[in-house]
Amino acid sequence: MLGLRTQESIKFTKFFEIVQDAAKEKGCVFFLDAGDGRDFETPLLEGEDLMGWLIPQNKVDDFEKEWEAGDVSDDWSDFFMWAIWENPDKPTIKFNQ
Repeated sequence: MLGLRTQESIKFTKFFEIVQDAAKEKGCVFFLDAGDGRDFETPLLEGEDLMGWLIPQNKVDDFEKEWEAGDVSDDWSDFFMWAIWENPDKPTIKFNQ
């Protein structure tokens, strides 16, 4: 899945789809750097607050090359965000710097 470097559980992947849907509403793609705690788990989902880059759709190709290489330059620091979840039963995502 775009924005994930590693294989994740089915429950986390479903949560990450919610994150990507929230990013898409902003015309962006979220690229995960790491989890940031505040874990939750339901019968269908598992997730936590995430940190990563919220990249505008028109910059995805350029960013993805650096991100996949594991060497993201400081040029992208303005796009670094936290994806904060609310309501574990029906998660919504807010992006904060």
